[in-house]
Amino acid sequence: MDKDYSVLMSVYQKECPEYLLAAITSIINQTLKAKEIVLVCDGPLTNELEQVLEKFRQRLILVRLEKNGGLGRALAEGMRYCGCEWIARMDSDDIALPDRCEKQILYVQQHPEIDVLSGAVAEFEGDALTVEDARQQIVSFKYVPENNSSIAEYIKFRNPINHPCVMLRKSKVLKAGGYQQCHMFEDYDLWVRMLKNKCIFANLADTILYMRINNMHTRRGGISYAKAILCFWRGMYKQNMIGLTQCILVTFFRITICLCPNQIRKMIYDKRLRNH
Repeated sequence: MDKDYSVLMSVYQKECPEYLLAAITSIINQTLKAKEIVLVCDGPLTNELEQVLEKFRQRLILVRLEKNGGLGRALAEGMRYCGCEWIARMDSDDIALPDRCEKQILYVQQHPEIDVLSGAVAEFEGDALTVEDARQQIVSFKYVPENNSSIAEYIKFRNPINHPCVMLRKSKVLKAGGYQQCHMFEDYDLWVRMLKNKCIFANLADTILYMRINNMHTRRGGISYAKAILCFWRGMYKQNMIGLTQCILVTFFRITICLCPNQIRKMIYDKRLRNH
């Protein structure tokens, strides 16, 4: 099996240049090098972000969108430029462990039935720019089910795939309709459609990414996020992924957390929804 893979990233103007630099560096320094790194500029960027991209201009395929259209649109456009069947997602503020992609490619070589493969992430808070520094700032871990049958059950309650370190079979993503606009749930929405298309999922037990969660609890609160929750879970019900009772209960639980004060929401995430 071919070891080639593409990396797909997206960046927009509000992101931190130092974090973007760290994220790209961690991908370039992978033990198994990517054939290409496709980075979508989701609208105009700041001069500081442009300076970071200039440092890597020989290593990146830049896709520029005239205006910010959201993550779903950016990833859908970027995927068109990915020339490999396997695509590794990477966010612009996280730090990949050096052997992340090598472990994933080795796994899909050994398990050719797999279409979607992610793994565990270590969540950290702070301004770390290297693997070593991020390790010192870990506050929790996010583990997800490892086999397809467990993932198919878990998806009815929570997102079963850590999107920032997922590796995807491009042909199966496109067959399921690709990334679409689904505010705040672009990845979850894709997993549902791929699962309904009989795609096979798996997760590595290994931690393969350090995920920066600065202000995550703030971002997952408020009326806008509550509306996104309602829209997504109503869609889950309409697609017959869950029953009406479960739809009501899950939506109520999630919206209640969403509308809590930030400190209470942070406590719930820290104590109930994460591993330490």
